[in-house]
Amino acid sequence: MKLDTAALWQTLTKRAAALLADEQKRTGLLVAAGLLGLVLLGVSSWLPAKTKPTAEAVPQATAASAYEADLETRLQSLISNLAGAGETRVMVTLQCGEESIYAADTETSADGTAASKHVIAGGTGLVETIQTPQVLGVAVLCRGGEDPAVQSRITALVQALTGVGANHVTVAALGEPTPHP
Repeated sequence: MKLDTAALWQTLTKRAAALLADEQKRTGLLVAAGLLGLVLLGVSSWLPAKTKPTAEAVPQATAASAYEADLETRLQSLISNLAGAGETRVMVTLQCGEESIYAADTETSADGTAASKHVIAGGTGLVETIQTPQVLGVAVLCRGGEDPAVQSRITALVQALTGVGANHVTVAALGEPTPHP
């Protein structure tokens, strides 16, 4: 059995044209389509909402310690290549964890008072920016740490890379490892 699509299409277009030509049928068709839309909207509210898979929130302490470890590794690598530094160990301490800055919407009333409220998207606050933790202090132990010129270069390097003041950077000589009994 072969289906003649051209003939079927022609029949459907003739019936649709005849249906739309009659104004009463056309109005009834539009009302039926509108009612069907309302029914679909009502039924959709009863269906369970699809939830987007959300990434498991990383604890703030874990994110801060990962940032701290990465910063230590990068500083250690860079300082160990500095002339006169030699073998290097670095420890970084952070002032606080990562900080999220949320978007806010400010409305000013006619009397000049302003009211601010956070922008909510998807049930949670809309994060505008995330600030990395601030470095509190840096300790550097290296083979050349007893030389004042090396200490000065390392302090300047750490200041430039972390933004902390010289009073928050300590450079000392790396001692010989003690054997464990």
